[in-house]
Amino acid sequence: MHQAFRKASDPVIYLGKKRDDYFKTFQTFCQGATTVAIFADFLASKLQTAIHQAVYTKVCLDIADLMQNNCQALNGNREKLEFHILKELAAKQNFQAFQMYINFPKQYFEEFITNSVYSYCKENDNLKTFLNTRLRGFQCLLLKAIATATSKTKDIGGSVVMWLDEFCSQLGGELQLGRQELKAVEHQEIKDIGFLTESVTKALENVVESLSKDFQKTSLKDIEHGMSNIIDILIEQLCGCWEKCPFCNAVCTNTIPGHDGDHSVPFHRPQAVTGTTWYKTNYLVTDICTSLVASDCSIVLSESNKIPYKRYRDAGIPYSQWSITADNSSLKYWQWYVAYFRENLESSYKSKFEGRGNIPDTWTKIKKEEALSEIGKRLTSNS
Repeated sequence: MHQAFRKASDPVIYLGKKRDDYFKTFQTFCQGATTVAIFADFLASKLQTAIHQAVYTKVCLDIADLMQNNCQALNGNREKLEFHILKELAAKQNFQAFQMYINFPKQYFEEFITNSVYSYCKENDNLKTFLNTRLRGFQCLLLKAIATATSKTKDIGGSVVMWLDEFCSQLGGELQLGRQELKAVEHQEIKDIGFLTESVTKALENVVESLSKDFQKTSLKDIEHGMSNIIDILIEQLCGCWEKCPFCNAVCTNTIPGHDGDHSVPFHRPQAVTGTTWYKTNYLVTDICTSLVASDCSIVLSESNKIPYKRYRDAGIPYSQWSITADNSSLKYWQWYVAYFRENLESSYKSKFEGRGNIPDTWTKIKKEEALSEIGKRLTSNS
């Protein structure tokens, strides 16, 4: 608190921050420039920084909006995004990638969105067009602000202070140009507001020309921070609750983080995907949560604490926070996964698909395309 007050009130600190501004004004005086030129040059230097920053910010929003409209994986809801993730995983057929997705879904979703953003931007290189379009937009905004400030100041014979006040107010929140930043030149003795307008307009043209040349050389790497903003925007809009089913790790599909009510998913997975085995065996469980809660099986929390699956909520948090409906609904996708990666799962969890954990013959006959088609049809019917 003391440090913040000192920084805001200490004249030495304030003057230190303004040192470059005052030096630029003094330097221009020494070079013999007119008062109006000093003013225009100073304002232009401030505008160049503000426009540069504002253009990057707007372009990042433009790219995020474009991706949400045109990128297949990102132009829908969380369920559609997950379908594209499952599709990519099936195409790769990489067990470690599946393990990452199953055990660390939030990180995998974010990595998928990040890769999608960079891939889309590389394939659709509209960056320079976006930059110059936004630059021209800000040029129009500034020309209008200059004209309005000039008109109102002339009408009442106002001063440079009034012109600056009106100019900054016309910008609204579009540009990060604080009125306080222009204090160094507000007391200039300028009588000819018309000449001031011409000088500032010319200075603005030079700024726009300079920025336009810079933007022609700009690449995605140059807006790395902006790309992070695009990714953050998409992650926030496409992701929701990240709670995982305590049995199979399926992620809650609620789109609101910290939502009210129970967690739930439309489809659970065979518990073998998380390495769950039948009690006192090394046989992996191929049953799905929704069928187990309808069975006479029990959840074994410890030797002395066994709870029937039908009363799974009695196991306390996190079990009690989930709504698992008793039925036999399942996705062929996860049946295909278990059958296809049988050896990987057995090796990873040092267990076997034997005895009560035998993989049904029907699962081994499921083709990858068939599994993806089922999800795609479900997605279409819900859209």
